[in-house]
Amino acid sequence: MVMRMMRRAATALVALGGLGGGAAHAQSAGNAAYQTYFLQACTGATGALASLCAASRGGQLSGDSESSLNPNQTSVLASTSLARAQALAEATERRLEGVRAGDSDAKAEGGFGFFGSVQGEWSDQDRGPFDNERGFDADAWRITAGVDWRLSPNTIVGLSATYSDYGSDFDANRPGNAFTPQADAGGIDTEQVTILAFGSTSLSDAVWLDASAGVGFADHRIRRNATFQESNRLIPQTNVRAVGSPDGREYHAAVGLGYDGQMGPLSLGPYARLRYIRTKIDAYTERDGGVGLALNVSRARSTSFTSILGARASYAIGASWGVVVPQARVEFEHEFDDDARTATTRLALDPARTPFRLSNDAPDRNAFNLGASLLFVLPNGFAPYVDYEGQVGYRDASRHRVSAGFRSRF
Repeated sequence: MVMRMMRRAATALVALGGLGGGAAHAQSAGNAAYQTYFLQACTGATGALASLCAASRGGQLSGDSESSLNPNQTSVLASTSLARAQALAEATERRLEGVRAGDSDAKAEGGFGFFGSVQGEWSDQDRGPFDNERGFDADAWRITAGVDWRLSPNTIVGLSATYSDYGSDFDANRPGNAFTPQADAGGIDTEQVTILAFGSTSLSDAVWLDASAGVGFADHRIRRNATFQESNRLIPQTNVRAVGSPDGREYHAAVGLGYDGQMGPLSLGPYARLRYIRTKIDAYTERDGGVGLALNVSRARSTSFTSILGARASYAIGASWGVVVPQARVEFEHEFDDDARTATTRLALDPARTPFRLSNDAPDRNAFNLGASLLFVLPNGFAPYVDYEGQVGYRDASRHRVSAGFRSRF
């Protein structure tokens, strides 16, 4: 009890020291700054929120409830939006690699190409119970179709459309003293359509330049599962299931320059890329079925600017029915711009609109991408492929992608 009182007092002093204009800021040490914020919000609460405040003697929460109610799920939404745009840019770059490999024997001016692909992705983020963000497991799939046009023997341009579906579940809160958390802390579901333009040109027999740009329109559904419990833990806890449905936009552009040296059937060379991504997520108000803890959440803006230094090798193996081209690549990726972001939330039934500000964890600056693919160049211009890519070296997170697709020339 003494340690608990000391912890609360120390956290309250830290939080009150950062109260600019009456705002409470989330602290990572137990997320206990939410207690300070909730006491403020209860002073003028209305409706169902006022009833919860009265049941908890003006807003006194258990320590487990402080961490559970801390709405740091909202700070993850912008990060996952950046990651989806990054995935689409990378998929386009892989497609252009296949065009360069598959069309090397047929570069007639004026040829159309049609392509399609399906991609699956699995990722996770591990976080401790007192970190700024929550851990999660996620999966996504994307289906893409498009056309390209060879303007000249050295230049190709194209358009594509992608539908993607993303889903994640946040890690559950830990059980505590007379505290039973929900099965998970909620999650994010996103459906998105992206339109993308791209092009590639050969500057010489070995040097190439490519570029792409796209815009995506997203429908997000963020679920926040939390548990309200007063500090004495004497009355039954109240489960909160709040849902918000903001719209979002994603913009990205990329440019790459590389060298493919030919040594018989072996192609080997370095490349460099720059990617810029900008995402926007609208402000939204949650729906919680009248529990009283629904939030107003501010709009979110995020920017990423990354550089990629990579090396790629492929080997053409001839067969009676066509050519098989196994490929491998390694990339070093550095982030210049994606810093920790702040989101502002307010309890919808607090007339004073007392803000609670959340900061996400600053992302790692460096990571490595490892990839391998298999391209089949078949008669009549048909070229199917499979591709795998994994990210390594990123703190407490992992990502794996598998793609399969084709390109047909006519």
